[in-house]
Amino acid sequence: MFTLRPDQQALSDRIEASLAAGHRPCAVAPTGAGKTVLIAEAARLALKRGERVVVIAHRAEIIAQILASLRHHLGPLVGIEVITAGSRSRYGAAVTVGMVPTLARRLPQLAALRGATLFADEAHHMGSATWTAVAEAISPGRFAGFTATPIRPDGKGLGDVDAFTELLIGLQPGELMAAGHLCRYRIFAAPKSIDSKGLRKRGGEFVTADIEKRVVEINGEIVPDWRRFNPDGHRTILVGVTVEHAHQVAQLFRGAGVTAEAVDGTTPKGERAAIFARFRSGETVVLCACAVIDEGLDVPEATVLQITRPTASLRLYRQLVGRVLRPAPGKDGALIIDHTDNWRRLPAPDAAIEWLLNQEQQEPEERRVAVVDPETLQVSMELPADPIGTEVATNGRELVEITPELLAETGPAAARRLLNARCLADIAATVRQGLPPDRLRSWIRRTAVLEDATVQALGEALGMPRGWADGQLLLNGLQSTGQRLAATRQVQAGWDG
Repeated sequence: MFTLRPDQQALSDRIEASLAAGHRPCAVAPTGAGKTVLIAEAARLALKRGERVVVIAHRAEIIAQILASLRHHLGPLVGIEVITAGSRSRYGAAVTVGMVPTLARRLPQLAALRGATLFADEAHHMGSATWTAVAEAISPGRFAGFTATPIRPDGKGLGDVDAFTELLIGLQPGELMAAGHLCRYRIFAAPKSIDSKGLRKRGGEFVTADIEKRVVEINGEIVPDWRRFNPDGHRTILVGVTVEHAHQVAQLFRGAGVTAEAVDGTTPKGERAAIFARFRSGETVVLCACAVIDEGLDVPEATVLQITRPTASLRLYRQLVGRVLRPAPGKDGALIIDHTDNWRRLPAPDAAIEWLLNQEQQEPEERRVAVVDPETLQVSMELPADPIGTEVATNGRELVEITPELLAETGPAAARRLLNARCLADIAATVRQGLPPDRLRSWIRRTAVLEDATVQALGEALGMPRGWADGQLLLNGLQSTGQRLAATRQVQAGWDG
């Protein structure tokens, strides 16, 4: 049985209170928050109340993770029935775990589950025809969803599909990093280039026709940069521009003597499971894909995310980055090698997001297209598909590490929000966990890009003398970025002395 962390217990209590009040909550639990742990605890509490439980998801890898958590948390005496393709089900167990595409093909049989408590994992898919049909067939007595990114593929908030009535936001990624539940990360990218310049954007993604009209340029060189920034050859997830490109890149790595494989939505289920198993064991070092890895792939040992695919989707970017942020024994941190300008256009991996439930469009609206998931055969109206047939070329721009100082120079407004969020998260984690305040002293040299209130909070957390924060704010008033950075370094050097 799991012992919930304080942050998990707090979110679990909020979910229970919301259900008890008759709401249909959606819990926002990013990578590191322990989503399957929360689902298992919600199931335990529902069983304790005498309710039957149904948990739904849409991919085999996610179902496997949910089952492992339920069996560990509930124990061997609780009956669990699994409904997947080819299974013969009786629909009589205390807990039913089902694949949405399979359940959608068995709607009449779901009458046996009517009134059960329903938990939906990856709940940002609610609103699609299949998920809605399954939920309506079960007609749950209580209903809660769980997701890291509460944005549907069409860019709308989940309240607009009438699935959920309340959004419960747990710790943000920056807070999870500060608490040690997620890895810190480094980003290498080209600071002076904007590869997507000139592309029209609709609904949080680039217009396919625009991309297809030209070669997609990527910064740096894929294999040489991988060797340069990842000299120890840590396990890597590489996101290709298209399915074809992902396979081509895997061949590039193999030609360079690196074990690499590619996977896509048409890869047979057994073969895909074998590829993932080899990646988990370390036999395969680089796993290449265009999609199918954004959800359900749980390999904490994966350290590097290499991105060649430009995207404007916040949901997709957060899901991809989350694949390498999980901590693991011997893992010092995550490495993001971004050959595009995604890092510049989208909020940083640890930036706080003000998720909203009932906002009609969390990303700009555009004309949708019908998309068929090749694995689940689920049809949904989504953003334009990946650019098919696009050529990919490098433009020669060199990648460098995007430090907080460089980020502040290249994108001042976004950097200021991010750094303030990071600093406040570090302060909160230090106070909450009773850690030595000295761990916050690295922020002293970055006060030039912190808000006044953040500098005041930092001074209080460090136990600085009265007037210290005011002195820092005076230094911040210097005109040039170079002067501000030099001044803060001088202050840091003087304090250390």
